[in-house]
Amino acid sequence: MARITTEDLRLLANNIMLDLKDEELEKLSKEFDVILQQMDLVQKIDTTDVRSMHFPFELTVDYLREDDEIVVASQSEILAAAPKITNDYIAINKVVK
Repeated sequence: MARITTEDLRLLANNIMLDLKDEELEKLSKEFDVILQQMDLVQKIDTTDVRSMHFPFELTVDYLREDDEIVVASQSEILAAAPKITNDYIAINKVVK
């Protein structure tokens, strides 16, 4: 697998609005290298005679949970408590690019 460079991490951190120092980026890059080495080891496992499974356990659940009464606030109560409203929606600041 391709190595994740500190520049890749810097760009990613910038995209998710994190300000990481150079030593933090270097440490994170080394940690990613270890993870990628481990993933390479997993990729080398021979799975030719292994049956694929959607769920790893032979488990059947034949019971249902009890229904609990749920108290839901009305839209007008929620909107009354919101600091900023736009067209019957709660308006929030944009937090991603």
